[in-house]
Amino acid sequence: SSGINAEWPLRPGIPVLTMRLTFPLALCALAALCVAGSLDKLLRFPEELSTSNYVILKPDLSAAQQEFSVCTWLKKRLDQSRLGVPWFSYAVAGKDNSILLKAARHHHITTNVRLFSVEYDTTIMRDEWYHLCFAWKSGSADFYMNGVWVYMSGVQPTGQIPLGGTLVLGQEQDTPGGSFDINDLFAGDMYQLNVFKKKLTLGEVTEMYYNGRCADLCRALAYEVVLSWDDILKKGVKKGDVREVDSECNNWGLVSDVADLLVQHLNTRPR
Repeated sequence: SSGINAEWPLRPGIPVLTMRLTFPLALCALAALCVAGSLDKLLRFPEELSTSNYVILKPDLSAAQQEFSVCTWLKKRLDQSRLGVPWFSYAVAGKDNSILLKAARHHHITTNVRLFSVEYDTTIMRDEWYHLCFAWKSGSADFYMNGVWVYMSGVQPTGQIPLGGTLVLGQEQDTPGGSFDINDLFAGDMYQLNVFKKKLTLGEVTEMYYNGRCADLCRALAYEVVLSWDDILKKGVKKGDVREVDSECNNWGLVSDVADLLVQHLNTRPR
């Protein structure tokens, strides 16, 4: 059947892949890659400090009330001397720190029992990608950075997570949806934040990290997601100057190559 030979490196450092594409298959591949590429965005929180810059939504975390994990890729652009760096803040009325995750110093969890604070002294540097993952079920909390378990001091949170809350990315809520502090915010890039309905294991977190920022979740973990990155991009309201930008993980280079090959094929076909 009519077809074209395609050669391209899928990623830098990977040997060239050679494939023969039939004409219909090439068209299907191009269409699929265009759809994938259009969704492959990260969130950029501007370096200009402002309490107006955040993303807000009302997630359904009912499936994660007993246990959950929150994992993301972050690249911060704040000075290392700044404190806090909150990136995930889930708050309900009367419990503003229901789930508060930061890229420095501590995390807060408020259950139906009380407020729990767990502290750590590992820090992240500016302008570097880090994989952060917080995993919890009653009586057991773990924090991982780049696939490595990080020691946290403090009492392990027990109880259940309250429902009906507001999720804010990039700011710390002191009341649901507001009362932000300009000295306590995130500026930088956020990518592939997912909330899971289970407490992930060290092995699962490590695999996620070593698969790399641009990898899809394995199918087993994808089934555990209760709030996905796509959900956040589609349902989250971007406030201030927060914007979606290319993640540099998409396949537009590959799309362009396939498109060029299709054009060449059409131009050289017998008329």
